[in-house]
Amino acid sequence: MERIKDFFKKPAGLGVVGLAVGLAVGLVVLGWGIWPVQWTDASPSDLQMDFKRDYLCMVIDSYIRNQDNNLVQLRMTGLGDNVPELMDSLTPAVCRFTSSNELDAFKEMVNFQTTASAPLTLEQQEIEPLPAEIEEPSRISLIPLAVLMLLTLVVGGIFVYLMIRRGRKASGSQPKMKKARIPTEGLVKKDAHAKPFEQSEPPLAQFMTTYRQGDDLYDDSFSIDSINSEFLGECGVGVAETIGVGEPKKVTALEVWLFDKNDIQTVTRILMSEHANNDAAIRQRLLAKGELIAIEPGMRFLMETASLQLEAKVIDMVYARGPLPENSYFSRVSLEISVWSK
Repeated sequence: MERIKDFFKKPAGLGVVGLAVGLAVGLVVLGWGIWPVQWTDASPSDLQMDFKRDYLCMVIDSYIRNQDNNLVQLRMTGLGDNVPELMDSLTPAVCRFTSSNELDAFKEMVNFQTTASAPLTLEQQEIEPLPAEIEEPSRISLIPLAVLMLLTLVVGGIFVYLMIRRGRKASGSQPKMKKARIPTEGLVKKDAHAKPFEQSEPPLAQFMTTYRQGDDLYDDSFSIDSINSEFLGECGVGVAETIGVGEPKKVTALEVWLFDKNDIQTVTRILMSEHANNDAAIRQRLLAKGELIAIEPGMRFLMETASLQLEAKVIDMVYARGPLPENSYFSRVSLEISVWSK
């Protein structure tokens, strides 16, 4: 849910959602539902092959009744260049003729195989214009398209204006403060009552996360964004090491990590239980994952990258009881994470 909220806070996320909604409305609702594409005044050459044969059969039937050679030439010109193939595929059954005499007589009259058709004159090619009542709907159909284009431009302009205004407002309201004074990377305060790290500005982001025994898939991550909703990086907490066997898993170490988009590596701190801190074998395995810290209630530690500073505080920590060594795995650990921009 947090990731979805963070996604909608970004201008790019809103743009993607707007594009998807626009495509759905324009293509499905308007394009296929309200104003679907309609073909008018199509040429016979645009028809499917079956309909071309039906059209040619009607031309033959018209010629048998009218004996108008010019009209036949004009109508067959609209079928394109594959008229001979269509003629060869015709049979009396296709055209519903009682005999093949009429079809053979028409083929002999046209004589496609030996004689080319004479070019039509301008008078022959002239087609009677459509009546006004038929032409009018095609002109009117352009009006919804123009309205839709105008509406799209208006909505897009409003969206861009709001994004620009939002960015200016956010940048203009950003307070100018001194840079936070934070100790160097890796410093650990183990005293729960020690003076907190000195900060002269509020954190850019603040998160709470809690591990509870039985949450074997525990892996919390959080997006770090600037005040202008610009993505800066991510941070999170997950399981680093378990001990023993059986379910649920017995977590003896947690890892806190910080990713900075402007840095080449991810910084990691390993929070070890008392048992893990005293076990040389476990410490040796955890050294490859990051800097080791023995966890204590109330402790604070700092993580720093090229452009981010993270301070984590152990709010609550309870060890679990069981057959394993004392203080070897956690029952509950709660962390408060604060992030500043350098």
